Amino acid sequence: MRWKIVTWLTIQATNMSDWLLRKRKWNWKAADYRNLQEGTIGKELITYMDENNIPFKPNLVRHDLKHIVLGYKMNMPDELRIHAFLIGNRCYNPMAVIYLLLCISIVPEIIPALKKDFVRGRKSICLRKIHLEKHITENLKQFQSLWGLAQEF
Repeated sequence: MRWKIVTWLTIQATNMSDWLLRKRKWNWKAADYRNLQEGTIGKELITYMDENNIPFKPNLVRHDLKHIVLGYKMNMPDELRIHAFLIGNRCYNPMAVIYLLLCISIVPEIIPALKKDFVRGRKSICLRKIHLEKHITENLKQFQSLWGLAQEF
């Protein structure tokens, strides 16, 4: 039941973010990603979203790209884990911090995994220095290797 509450909170936070970022400009449409070469960051993003029935929301693509390049799935508990990574990576978003703290209070058993993701974020290059939207057409594996972002499991 607690994970259902966290999932509901995540959906609400996603919808709120989509609304708050409604004026964010994004030049690429879902069809543009589908036309990219296999193995590129953009193609991997849209393929994952299509296979998992996740709606393409242009306002949220910057966050969704982070899921792809960092190797986090777009589900529970990976949504919490990517937020722990991002906070560790010094990507402070007040809403994300509140969301994560609220979710931790509901499912505290996730804390050991989040600590690892926080440390991974702290050790990684600051993602704010990488404008992911400029790398959509690059090969995902090569990009991860170049920037040291491959998942460490």
